Amino acid sequence: MTTFEEAYELTGHGRFNHLALFTNGFILLYATTECLGLGYILNKAECDLHVSMGERGAISAATFIGVVAPAMVWGYLGDKYGRRKTMLPATVLAVLFSFLSSLSTSFWSMFLLRMITGTLISASCATAYVYLGELTSPSRRAASIAWGSAFIAGSYFAMPLFAWILLPLKFSVGNGALKIVPWRVLIWAYTIWGTTACVGMAILPESPSYLLATKGGPEALAVLAKIYSWNQKKTAAEYPIKEIDCPAINSPKFKESLARMKFMIKPPLLRCVVLSHICNFMVFMQSNAFYVWLPHIVDELLRHGPNKLGLSMCRIMNDIHKSIKVQM
Repeated sequence: MTTFEEAYELTGHGRFNHLALFTNGFILLYATTECLGLGYILNKAECDLHVSMGERGAISAATFIGVVAPAMVWGYLGDKYGRRKTMLPATVLAVLFSFLSSLSTSFWSMFLLRMITGTLISASCATAYVYLGELTSPSRRAASIAWGSAFIAGSYFAMPLFAWILLPLKFSVGNGALKIVPWRVLIWAYTIWGTTACVGMAILPESPSYLLATKGGPEALAVLAKIYSWNQKKTAAEYPIKEIDCPAINSPKFKESLARMKFMIKPPLLRCVVLSHICNFMVFMQSNAFYVWLPHIVDELLRHGPNKLGLSMCRIMNDIHKSIKVQM
């Protein structure tokens, strides 16, 4: 009897895999943009929202808190109900709440909406790599995941590009506290990636690997036939495999998932978990925290630096800190 891996290889590589790559790549790009794009947005939004420097930092942290806190829960839901069934509604809601956050007029509304947005984005962050890998044949899986990661690098070009185009514009539509200004439009522009990813997920099927493990061979075989049809430009009925070796069906339970976690907090895995978490914390603390505040740092340099020859960033930030103390 044909194994699942052998049946998967016969589907080939083509249009289906390109759609899967771009869909999951846009998910990763969107997640990165939502987390780090606030650095450009808050630089212009602080006056409209009437936020202090500390509150601005809290809003920037809100999305990250939302992403990190429920990550393990989203992983369980992806294993229980399916990758696509978890990611698609969560990403749709993330786009919606991101749009609502663009209409915020105060610190608390912005903080809460950004935290909810981060919580929903976490579903995609925790599952996108798994979903992409399971939609790719075993021989090309590693390369596909590597190309998917390249979309994260692309976000570092997309964020400043969109900000450079939109933020210098001078327009204000509406009256009262809620006025449509460039920074609100910039948030809308950032949701383009999430919206595009939702369209892609609506077309893509559930992961065949997930279906094989939870529903059996016939369900997985139907998806493989669809992939074959897309890649080979033939009908699904022409797929040569009619039966595959099916392992025991396993539907994970929440208590079982929690029970497995105990192995991570005791030797021999405890040492590896602690070291990996510390290393990841140091890397992301230095890179992401700096990127979030980079637009503000550059803005202050451009605002004060040209007026004082030889003025350093440390001097500028020290002057800002002193002015805040005087105001208090």
